[in-house]
Amino acid sequence: MDMRAEVWSPLQNVAVWLGAWLWGQESTDDFLDALTELGGEQAAADGQPFVNVMSLLRSETAAIIERGEREPLLRLVLSGPGEAPALPAGSESAKAAAENPAGAIVVRTNDPDRNLVLIPTYTAGVTRWTVIEETAPLPSPAWLSPGEADALLSTATNESASLIEATGYRSDALPNPRLTVGTLSDFYDTPGLPSAVPGRAAKLFARADRVAAIIETVTDRVQDHSLDPQLLRLWRHIRQARMAGVAYALSEFAR
Repeated sequence: MDMRAEVWSPLQNVAVWLGAWLWGQESTDDFLDALTELGGEQAAADGQPFVNVMSLLRSETAAIIERGEREPLLRLVLSGPGEAPALPAGSESAKAAAENPAGAIVVRTNDPDRNLVLIPTYTAGVTRWTVIEETAPLPSPAWLSPGEADALLSTATNESASLIEATGYRSDALPNPRLTVGTLSDFYDTPGLPSAVPGRAAKLFARADRVAAIIETVTDRVQDHSLDPQLLRLWRHIRQARMAGVAYALSEFAR
């Protein structure tokens, strides 16, 4: 099992950068630099230049941006074991997202009955983007506020910590576990977030990054899976926090 794929996806940062670029909060050069750092060279799945995807997204969202709608322009869709992606059941986009551990980005269009689903594939230093037009109604997301998502993740983390403490668990496998967790937290944050990201969203991402780093430290670095029942239950809350942070950031970009 690829633990990192379950607790972190570069798509979180891509979604925020994409939203900031569409709303004019970030320049095209900075947006492309961030995507390159996150996933290498960018291209469309059909072999066309990535600039074609950017042009499509710009034209498909122009009217929404001109109207200044507050509803998030895009949403991050993450899923995992026992949790299907929040896309129309049985659709091409749902099948593609379910097979892709990185997740998907759903972008609203000028036509309220159409959405564009962006799904990345990472191979040999290149990110190839598949764009799927979705006309079926989307399932309602959780729409958690940053505070609600933060509270759920914090509570679940504390409960797991209490369960681990009750087992009397100890490990000497890491000489400096705090340093390892800190290093991984820094990795998850690379290349950082756009300057326009609101503080509440950044704080939520940081908490999700730290919990993810703790899970990866114990399971991948120490290779200790005795705590899996206590740690894996946090996956869903990490995903919820990341999706809620993206939704909040996109609402703020529209102000």
